[in-house]
Amino acid sequence: MGKMRNIWTKYWPYLVTVLLWAVIAIALFSCIGCNRSLKKENEQLREELARQQQYVPLKRDTIRDTVEVVTQKVVEVEKVKEVLTKEDKELLKDLGTKVSAIESFQKIGMMTQAEVKLSSDAVAANTTEAVAANDTDAQPKEREPPVDSVLTFKDAWLDLKYNTINNNLLILLRDSLAISVEKEYKRKFLWWRWGTKGYQVKAVSFNPYSTIRYNTYVKRKR
Repeated sequence: MGKMRNIWTKYWPYLVTVLLWAVIAIALFSCIGCNRSLKKENEQLREELARQQQYVPLKRDTIRDTVEVVTQKVVEVEKVKEVLTKEDKELLKDLGTKVSAIESFQKIGMMTQAEVKLSSDAVAANTTEAVAANDTDAQPKEREPPVDSVLTFKDAWLDLKYNTINNNLLILLRDSLAISVEKEYKRKFLWWRWGTKGYQVKAVSFNPYSTIRYNTYVKRKR
C-alpha cells in the first residue's frame, strides 16, 4: 500500500499534465470543427446571396439630370463556378472560357421602353410628285409609295421608321454602358484610408430609354 502511494506521489504531476494537454487538445479540435462549420455556413450564405442578387432592389441615383446610376454590392465567394447558373456555364463554354478559372462574373439585365411621336414628310412628297409631273423626258418608272406613308422618329439614341403601307417597322437603338468597381475601405481617418471592407460596382446606362433591371457581380474571394 505504501509502495502504491509512493508511485502515485511520484507520477501524479505527470498524469495531471497529460490530462490537461488532452483537455486542451479536445478543446482545440472542437474549436477547429466549429470554425470549419461556421466558415462553411458563411460561404453557403454568400453563395445564396450571389444567386439571389439579381432580385435585390438596386440603389439608384441620377447624375447630369437624366443619367441614371445603379449601385450594387460585389459578392465575394470561394469559387465563382458554384454560383453560376446552368445558362451562365453554357455561355462561358460557348465563349471558350474555363469555368474553374473565372475570377469574376458580371451580368446586367436591361429594359428599353420609349414613347415617341412619329411624323411624316408630306411636303417632301408633294415636291417629289410635282417634279416628276413636269419632267416629260423622264422614263416611266414603277410608282413608289409616297414619302408621307413612312413615319419616322430619330434622336441620338433611337431611330424608328414605320411604313404604313406594308406595316414594316425598323428599329435602331443605341446604348452605352460605363461600369466601375470601387473598393470600400474598412477604416477611415481624415484623408487616410486602409483595409478592405468589400467592393461595390456602379453601372451607368446613357440611353434615357433604357433601365438597368438588375446588376449582379460575383468575385472570387482572395
